[in-house]
Amino acid sequence: MWSISISILPIFLLLMTGYGLRRIGFPGEHFWPQADKVTYWVLFPALLFYRTTTAPLQGDIVGTYALALIGALTICSLMAVLASKAMKFSNGLSGSVFQGATRHNTFIAFATADMLFGAEGLLLAAVATSILVPPTNLYCVSALVTYQGQSNSRSLKLRLLQEILRNPLLLAIGTGVFCNLTGIGKLPVIHDMAGILAKAALPFALLCVGAGLHIQTMRTETASLIISTFGKLILFPAIMIGVIFLTGLDGIAAVILVIYGAVPTASSGYALARQLGSDAEAMAAIITIQTLLSMITLPVSVALAMHVFMGL
Repeated sequence: MWSISISILPIFLLLMTGYGLRRIGFPGEHFWPQADKVTYWVLFPALLFYRTTTAPLQGDIVGTYALALIGALTICSLMAVLASKAMKFSNGLSGSVFQGATRHNTFIAFATADMLFGAEGLLLAAVATSILVPPTNLYCVSALVTYQGQSNSRSLKLRLLQEILRNPLLLAIGTGVFCNLTGIGKLPVIHDMAGILAKAALPFALLCVGAGLHIQTMRTETASLIISTFGKLILFPAIMIGVIFLTGLDGIAAVILVIYGAVPTASSGYALARQLGSDAEAMAAIITIQTLLSMITLPVSVALAMHVFMGL
């Protein structure tokens, strides 16, 4: 496990570097919000397009990944809704708990797959992301809009359509999958340009995730932290492992699934919470706690997965 922890350590050092840079005010208080936008709108969509264009999107692996990822997402979503109702959380806090239990930090997942398995890991990570990002956004936007009180079918459908049409990650995945499945493949010049941008995506994204941590100002109910963290860091990976054993999946493909189960919730949940009226401060606390805990739980989960599914 020590060697795996050392392999993943650079990812968390980048997170802490981003946090440290923001804390000392470098390169300025207005830099990091703009850096987030560059990552979200340019760099990471380029990475997703570049990888989904050539990812293996056909065969048994897609069905197994869909069963594991969408199944886990659905179960964790139901758990979050029922637990929030049982605890009588406010609608705003319920929305943050929902995101905390269901969203996944694709940046950390991609970086971990890259550090451990290189190009093969990134291709499988692209498959997982292509499957998981669309329903995750659909579930989260639906839940937050409903908690906000706009639960009639027309307003919900309109809001979902707006979020889908302007989501750069969905658009990048959709374009990449289209080129992949139609046989168009690598677009001349465009594919190479996306590849150059993709090289900057992960390190820049990790710095931004670190800069977004709110270690000094975490304020939220303990119960909301426990429920969301249980959903994302325990229940989600447990379901992944169950499906892996059920289907007989092994090797790198199985470990990539475990990685997606074990990564913390997405830092983008904070922006969505503010935009759709959820408790943004609670969301910031959930993101921070899960990210810090994942520095321990992710290496342990990956080490166990590599031992069981790869014999290492």
